[in-house]
Amino acid sequence: MNNLYIVNNYVEIPSNMELNIGGTSDYITFVGKMDYEPNILAVEYFVKHIFINLLTEFPNLQFNIVGAKPSKSVYKLTKYNNVVVTGFVDSLLPYWINSKIIVAPMLTGSGIQNKILQAMAHQCCVMTTSIGAEGLDPNCGLTICNSISEWIKTITILLNNKDTRITCGKIARKYIIDNMSKEIVEKQFSKFLNY
Repeated sequence: MNNLYIVNNYVEIPSNMELNIGGTSDYITFVGKMDYEPNILAVEYFVKHIFINLLTEFPNLQFNIVGAKPSKSVYKLTKYNNVVVTGFVDSLLPYWINSKIIVAPMLTGSGIQNKILQAMAHQCCVMTTSIGAEGLDPNCGLTICNSISEWIKTITILLNNKDTRITCGKIARKYIIDNMSKEIVEKQFSKFLNY
């Protein structure tokens, strides 16, 4: 019988100066390559079914779609109030630090989403679907929603509760440090190579 070895994704751990502390701006942000079909579907779903319904209670809320090569259909989302498509940005750090919530409302696709792991490492409050959370521990600090009503209700709660956002972010960052930091991945490789 062959032994099975698991080597986790490696995630660079940001310094304490690069952490989200509940978010300083009225931002919800999505990060990803924006000519990738699962990402396009995710932001279209979020804008048309979730974000526009949040603006009634949170009129100053802004949804940032951040990532290279936005498709025409992604750019068309800017016709909705408070939706911003940035295209490529030199640094994601301002979005990691300033956003109140990072969302990855994935409807299709598979595998661990690196953009989710990076946000978690920056201590962001991260929301996704069961698809977006594939491969991660249920207690990793992610908030998982799978219906429009769940998304709207949960975002409303989180936007109104900074302490809860901070707690989610701290749990997520600890999960990344404990499972995907350089030291952990090096130990996993070493165990495999020394077998």
